[in-house]
Amino acid sequence: MSRLAAVLALLVLALGVPARAAPEPGTGFRRGLGVHTMLNWARTNPERTAYLPAPFDGPSYDLPEATIRNVAAAGFDFVRLTVDPGPFLQLDGAARDALDRHLAATVRRFLAAGLAVLVNLHPNSQVAAYDPVRWLVSTEDPTYRAFLTLVGRTARVLAAIGSPAVAFEPLNEPPYGYDSGSVRRWQAMCEAMHAEARAAAPDMLLVLTGARGGSRQGLLALDPAPFRASRVRFSFHYYEPYAFTHQGVSAENGDAASWRYFSGMPYPAGSVPAALVLDGVAAAVAAAPGLDPLARRRALSQARERASAYLATRFGPADIARAFDEIRDWAVRHGIGPERVLLGEFGATRTYGRYRASDPVSYEAWLSDTREAAERRGFAWAFWALGGTGGMALVSEDGATSLDRGTVRALGLRTETP
Repeated sequence: MSRLAAVLALLVLALGVPARAAPEPGTGFRRGLGVHTMLNWARTNPERTAYLPAPFDGPSYDLPEATIRNVAAAGFDFVRLTVDPGPFLQLDGAARDALDRHLAATVRRFLAAGLAVLVNLHPNSQVAAYDPVRWLVSTEDPTYRAFLTLVGRTARVLAAIGSPAVAFEPLNEPPYGYDSGSVRRWQAMCEAMHAEARAAAPDMLLVLTGARGGSRQGLLALDPAPFRASRVRFSFHYYEPYAFTHQGVSAENGDAASWRYFSGMPYPAGSVPAALVLDGVAAAVAAAPGLDPLARRRALSQARERASAYLATRFGPADIARAFDEIRDWAVRHGIGPERVLLGEFGATRTYGRYRASDPVSYEAWLSDTREAAERRGFAWAFWALGGTGGMALVSEDGATSLDRGTVRALGLRTETP
């Protein structure tokens, strides 16, 4: 027995209280939280053609220890740490080695707080050369080949930490899989990424996803047979229906162009009179800046049409249940236990600060129904996200260390944090 253990044992006997083991990071990866601000959206040159040598330096990439403590105290047992692979692909020499050290140090910060860590390579489009839409077009694309090397190198860095509470997800939301050819291409790419990671880290938990943006449809199209003997979990993301989960989000094309005018959209979809919802949409269009009269009339017509279409669906808990049953049935068909399925992202915009999105009652109901649907089927989950821009956030306000009580409550966790 160590000197510290002996002292603790004497204190327990003296005070008459039961002994408790020192907190250690869990390895269950059951209740997770996306962290998207520490190692993503890296610093670039003004032209956004290249990353700077220290791409994650600066206060915007820091996360206060108080926030991490509050996350652990709420009852999350892991974080899904997103990592922009662009700088890791571009930089070399000392700057590149520094990135590996920075990644490992960030992982250790969460481990020290008692949180397991799922590291996720999570590309974005800010530097065109590293936009995955460009380099996932072919298994022979040079950037894809370089990415495979990065997968192996990252797996080695994570394995060297030496903790069973570290896992690795090689790629977030592949932007393909909407046709049979790209489904087959993603299957081959996924197998290659798995092979690279497994060669570097034979025992590490890996998380794999289907294509089609990592959606449930993408996972249903994935053949898990090549990974049957590997320590793997299978992930899908769920944001349905988007008219509800993406209220207030600015987008340019199709149905998404109307999201910016949506707020107070009800869940379940038929739980509020349609006239009240459509009046709110009309008010948002009327208040939108920069629209000429013709553009405003078109925006109003489209937004009312798409809001009406959502309301007509009467989307509710049964729809979520049916979607999750599809994943459960896929797992059963392939002999995959439910504990190996991860709802890797789910979340919705909420109204706080400068964001105008869902009302609190509908927001909490959708989160609770989605989380409970996962848990009833034995799936693990990871809420999106701790913080960042866009209105999907666990923190009470942008930049705050405290957590939003309604979100924590809907996730079935502890609302009384230090």
